[in-house]
Amino acid sequence: MLAIALLALLCAQFQATHATFLYFAGYEPLTNVTRHSLIDLDLKDIISGLGGTCGDTCKLNAACGTSSSAAEGTGCGYDGTTMEFPHGTDCTWSVSSYAGTLTGNCANAYDIWTSGKHSFKETGMRKIRAFASGAQDKNSGGRTNDVDYKDNDHIKLMNAYWATKGLNQYTWGEQMIEAAFKGTQVGTNTDLDFSTVGRDFRKEAIQKGIVYLNIYQYMIWEMQDQVNDCKAQSLSQNEDASVKAWDEAVAFYSGSLVRGESFGTSTTGKLQYALADKRCKNFNTCANAITGTTAPSGMSTVNQQIYALFNEGKELARTGTTNECPKLDVLMDKIATLSLVPFVQGTMRYLYKTKDSASAKEAGELWAFASAILPFVHEVDPTVAEKLYKRAWKHDFTSDTYETIKTGIEGTLTKLGAGSGKGLITCESIGDLYSGTTLDSAGCTSSTSSSSKNNDTTLGLGIGIPLGAIAITALVFAVFLWRKSSANSKRVEELTVQLRGAGRV
Repeated sequence: MLAIALLALLCAQFQATHATFLYFAGYEPLTNVTRHSLIDLDLKDIISGLGGTCGDTCKLNAACGTSSSAAEGTGCGYDGTTMEFPHGTDCTWSVSSYAGTLTGNCANAYDIWTSGKHSFKETGMRKIRAFASGAQDKNSGGRTNDVDYKDNDHIKLMNAYWATKGLNQYTWGEQMIEAAFKGTQVGTNTDLDFSTVGRDFRKEAIQKGIVYLNIYQYMIWEMQDQVNDCKAQSLSQNEDASVKAWDEAVAFYSGSLVRGESFGTSTTGKLQYALADKRCKNFNTCANAITGTTAPSGMSTVNQQIYALFNEGKELARTGTTNECPKLDVLMDKIATLSLVPFVQGTMRYLYKTKDSASAKEAGELWAFASAILPFVHEVDPTVAEKLYKRAWKHDFTSDTYETIKTGIEGTLTKLGAGSGKGLITCESIGDLYSGTTLDSAGCTSSTSSSSKNNDTTLGLGIGIPLGAIAITALVFAVFLWRKSSANSKRVEELTVQLRGAGRV
């Protein structure tokens, strides 16, 4: 896996003339997407503005302490009363030329979600809420043969599922977060009323749902926008500007808190990159697996895979010929599907934590993770999806056991996703659930493990040659070319030494 990570890093750094913008976890954007990445600072402030919690001892739908501090967003409030998180009524931004002026009360979490705070655009403020609110009409300019936001294969699948649950088929992500903030039911869906689950549940739904149910979908859209641009040949090719939408997708996956030229584990991030690294420690799917009493560590395997694809896509997008567009489309599907891995892991973890009893906090986390994968599980096995839905949305912890739901989800893994991404998720990519180095729950044993491993080794290449061999060859070739043409020979030497030390060269 070191070879994969270093290959991606070399690809990102290969064109020395582009070393202008800040890297995202080893990915070098060719365009300025710094302001896009600041969306994670919005989320950070939203989380800070949600107040404290009652703690793990506060059980779902049971009284816990007092609600005397509810006005500040703390306390439980299991009284069934509709109760909003505090927010200002006069929060507005005056924005022009990438600068803004705050007026009114915009300090509360709801206001930041609605009005934005850190991520300026040229003509306004970037708002997380708008990622979903504009989903029905978002497009790349209405060109012939473009795929609109709502028609992307992954997003269309999600839209269709949530429409069956009484939510708006386009703005369901916004509806969920709005209801969690305001303590109401979601659309016409009566299975979950946020006024009855308490603040702990609602806080988890908000801070996780913003990423899993709003930003994730928008990251997919940015990749689709890049594919649309490629097919339309609307940009000057072989120029850095032609990679803009792809760079934006990476910014929304990574966030500003994981900047840097080196791959590594995120301890500060708030978006999907950080989530993948966090979950790999729970499921022993990090670059450094459990050894004796040493817990798993390092970058998650799935982040290594996704960043290799991001870097491959950047080069395809920059070349941008009609031959590259179908390949870019394939990479989009693979990245969108692999992004589901930490969502599945999170679902498995909180299914386990709630198998006997559920705290409001843990039930809220289960809801957020389960909601992220439910459309994809339903596409494969509606019966399994409904069992998961009943537990996460209806809080039915008795009809089906933890083991039944877990096994059912595991049976869908190799078919999750859409398009060319199907088949990339396996039992091995999800792993086993650990507490440190202690096994809590073993994962599935896939009957298609041999073919699954072929998917892993051919990731992004589409041929049956092991990725490790290709990576080594590509690394040596890249180092040779870059040594020949680049002024960064010192960096090349450092990378070469790392590869030799790891036995890769």
